[in-house]
Amino acid sequence: MTFARPWFLLLLLVAIPVVLYVARHGRRAVPLRQHRVAVGMRLGGVALIVLALSGPSLVRTSNERSVLFLLDRSASVTSEVRQAQDGYVRDAIASAGARDRVAVGVFGAELRLDTALSDDVSYTGARTVVDESATDLAAALRGGAAILPTEGSRRIVVLTDAVETSGNARAAAAELAEAGVSVDVVVLDTGRTSDALVTAVDAPTTARVGDDVDIEVEVNSTISGTATVSLDVDGEIRRLEVTLQPGVNTVGFTVPASDPGAMIATATVDVAGDRVPQNDSGQAIVRVLGPAQVAVVEGRLGEADDLVRALGAAGVEVTRFTNVPTADQLITFDGVVLVNVPSPPAEQSEDLASFVEDFGRGLVVIGGDQSFGLGGYQDSPLEELLPVTSNPDDLLRRQPVAEVLVIDTSGSMADCHCGSGGDHDPSQQGGINKTDISRAGAAQAIAALQDQDRIGVLAFTSGTRWALPLDIKPDQATIEAALATLTPQGDTEISPALRAALDELRNAPEEIKHIVLFTDGWGDDPELFEAAKEVAQAGVTLSVLGTGEGTGDALRRTAALGGGQYYPGRDLESIPEIFVEETLRVARPLVAEGAFVPALGAASQVTAGLTATPPLRGYVLTRPKPTASLPLEIGPGDPLLATWQRGLGRTTAWTSDATVRWSADWIEWAGFVDFWGAVVTDVLPPGREAPPSVRIDGGFLQIGFDAEAPLDAVGVAQVRSPNGNVIQVPMQRTTETRFEARVPIEEAGAQWVAVRVETPTGLVAGGSNGVVSGYAREFALSDPNDDLAADVADATEGRIDPAASQAFDLAPNRGSATTELWPLLAALALALFMGDVALRRIVVARGDLGEWRRTLQRAPRRVAAISTDETPAAAEDDATAKPAEPAAPRREMLPEEETLSQLLRRKRQD
Repeated sequence: MTFARPWFLLLLLVAIPVVLYVARHGRRAVPLRQHRVAVGMRLGGVALIVLALSGPSLVRTSNERSVLFLLDRSASVTSEVRQAQDGYVRDAIASAGARDRVAVGVFGAELRLDTALSDDVSYTGARTVVDESATDLAAALRGGAAILPTEGSRRIVVLTDAVETSGNARAAAAELAEAGVSVDVVVLDTGRTSDALVTAVDAPTTARVGDDVDIEVEVNSTISGTATVSLDVDGEIRRLEVTLQPGVNTVGFTVPASDPGAMIATATVDVAGDRVPQNDSGQAIVRVLGPAQVAVVEGRLGEADDLVRALGAAGVEVTRFTNVPTADQLITFDGVVLVNVPSPPAEQSEDLASFVEDFGRGLVVIGGDQSFGLGGYQDSPLEELLPVTSNPDDLLRRQPVAEVLVIDTSGSMADCHCGSGGDHDPSQQGGINKTDISRAGAAQAIAALQDQDRIGVLAFTSGTRWALPLDIKPDQATIEAALATLTPQGDTEISPALRAALDELRNAPEEIKHIVLFTDGWGDDPELFEAAKEVAQAGVTLSVLGTGEGTGDALRRTAALGGGQYYPGRDLESIPEIFVEETLRVARPLVAEGAFVPALGAASQVTAGLTATPPLRGYVLTRPKPTASLPLEIGPGDPLLATWQRGLGRTTAWTSDATVRWSADWIEWAGFVDFWGAVVTDVLPPGREAPPSVRIDGGFLQIGFDAEAPLDAVGVAQVRSPNGNVIQVPMQRTTETRFEARVPIEEAGAQWVAVRVETPTGLVAGGSNGVVSGYAREFALSDPNDDLAADVADATEGRIDPAASQAFDLAPNRGSATTELWPLLAALALALFMGDVALRRIVVARGDLGEWRRTLQRAPRRVAAISTDETPAAAEDDATAKPAEPAAPRREMLPEEETLSQLLRRKRQD
């Protein structure tokens, strides 16, 4: 028995004397002997309550046997070995006792239960499939321990090749040892007899243009024969026929370094009889010294033309993209420039975040009409990287807006009349009701306005009708009633509707005035362009939402003449969102347009020596983050050029654009090239000329870095794997200037490495590099780790390679079952307290037992007499005819006492 709170037992030293004192000096209403029995019951109840408070538990051991078989089903375990595993388990189960319990689990990168724990198992072979790309023995052990019960003999039998590629099995074994679970390890010969793999591609870290680069490919083979070793360098393939011998084979290539940048060398081995194709390739990256390598991503084709020319003139090597480069591509660049790019998908944004934060590279984001707040940056992973925020709700409203939604309700708006190729086909009916779409879009657009804004809805066909007169935004019921009146019928005449909307807006007091036209464009309106010009001349902007079926070119020109945006709207389901986007664009000033002269802000190497710049014609409104630096400001204290350190890298935001729309004067400025060269160079990582060496060596990353550093300096390598996991690995100082680390490859793909050498006072040196791994460590040719198997077994008092018949031997440590006793003790205490109360309230005298018995015997006769026709008098005569019983001797009663028998007599007499 154990006690959870043994100190409560000390209460007995106080509770028992108190009970005895009260019993001795308190008033007694029952005979002395009865009183003593009651006191004894009270003492017992108090003792039981104190004992229950101390938390007693009954601990018992059990000899029941539970065995869990864990089968390694990673890729390194061949089919022959898997059959041997199943045979071992079948033989072990055949030797199990009737009450022994068995479970079977399979593991690779994860653990899955194949057969639940039971004493009745018919095992024919494991059927469960797991992720074979890794061997996580630690996770399998921890999960297996959770499957086993807490009592009895508990044993895990692991059948594995003892090649751990992830996790820490030794740490897991220590946890199982503490829990009393034994682990037996059966080490398997994987039987990989036919495999040739590229274990390493050795190449210099850097080279110069014109150098001959020597590259050695290391091939480890278990077979002999003729093989082809290929080396692909930037798309140019070289092949050598070689004769492989069992063991390590080295094949050499010489490649000229023709262009600056990253030279990617991918080696492949091809040999007959190779049973593991996943490990047939390897890669190395050689940095050919020259200009910085920058990826320029443009949101629209041609928008980066002027910027690319400027960067090229500034000595920056540019590669253009229309989408964010993949992780494999990003490795080869020193920086990325986004030119008016909408918010990328989450996966691409996460790659950019790691590119900057983990890899230590640079990022520049340039504005435009589809970037920052206009491009959906708010609350995105990309905005987290930037030194500015772009959420429209964080920006102050400058002034209210007056807006008219001019909605086409002609007959063609009843259906989507779409023929092949977009031709109008009146015979084709039954499409999406465009009027319903316009109602939904108008409702959402009005909801996006603020209460002080002015809104009107003008329906038009061959005439016009104000569904909602232009006025301060009304309540929701009024809006819904107005939009419900939109019904399609009649012809399409746009120009009268635009002029009617303009006439109302002329009298509106708001300075920002806007018209949104929604139409399918069918009809021939010769006054359309003239009406659009009148709208623009009156200081009102006009945007057009077309359904994509009518005269798109005419509608596009109408929007251009009106100074607004054109949305083709071929996807009608997106029209409501476009309504809202267009309304927010005007109602919330995410863009400031006019003439703005930048002002110098915080000191920066970008603006050093800058005395004057041309004006800009517009920029996207943003807010600086607290720790951002603002070398250039614009307008009423808004950021123009903002920069900050983010993780190991640096990011910069330019809130204007790089085209003639806002930066026409800058493009013609003599300092344009120097300025943009300085902006991009400022975010590029240091140490580009001497990056760390990163090579693949048998499923491991071999990382090396040379740096002149004090003796107290330490090196740290930060590695990002393709699955996004980031780990930091301490580097060993192998020479006075050399730091090295060896990291297992978790997953095939891009491996990003950033190295820092630091002292307690700060950073001494750093650099970044990467490589693309063709295979994970699981596919490397590795010998069984006998030391790992022995350490796991020894830590848990298990065995190495036990026979199948020994699997159900009793484990050295057996789990125990614990039963808490306090509920039983509390129940007994309650019963004693109830007996104590009864004995202190009811007097029990001699003869009471006999009187109770006689009372119980008379009760049935009295019931029977009542149920017959016998009169009370007859019953009384029958009672008096019986001989009288002698009275029992009675003791002297205290005045206040009354025995239970007297109570019963009085009740009968009554």
